[in-house]
Amino acid sequence: MAYRGEGRWRIARENTYTWPSVVVGLFLVAVGLFMVGRWVGFVLAGNMPEGLWTVENDRYLVFRIGAEGTVALLAVLGGLGLLRGRPWGTATALVALGGLLHSTVDSLGFSLLSVPESSPLLLGVLGGVLLSFVGLHFGRR
Repeated sequence: MAYRGEGRWRIARENTYTWPSVVVGLFLVAVGLFMVGRWVGFVLAGNMPEGLWTVENDRYLVFRIGAEGTVALLAVLGGLGLLRGRPWGTATALVALGGLLHSTVDSLGFSLLSVPESSPLLLGVLGGVLLSFVGLHFGRR
């Protein structure tokens, strides 16, 4: 929030640290970094033999990597914004949580059919995302 004071514009910073915002911030940073690490490891392991035009399950992987990379970036930025008490942190975190919700449900559907051992991890992330929405709602000031 900006206000006029002493002849110049200043930014009023409300460092509103609440326990839910700290926990959600740490969760978002951890999940965002995990997502980046997962895709970097996937690419470096040689799982994209055709480069950007690699197709898996009738979809180009580059679009999925781009979308999940964007969600990961928003998760890290939103988490850091929440941890630092920035006003834009909550909005960025909510957008990131929406992307994580979609990505987790999509990945869970795929893992149940092909890689069932990763399903508990994805169910945990799904539960964390849903609890994060609740935590941000009730942790508001």
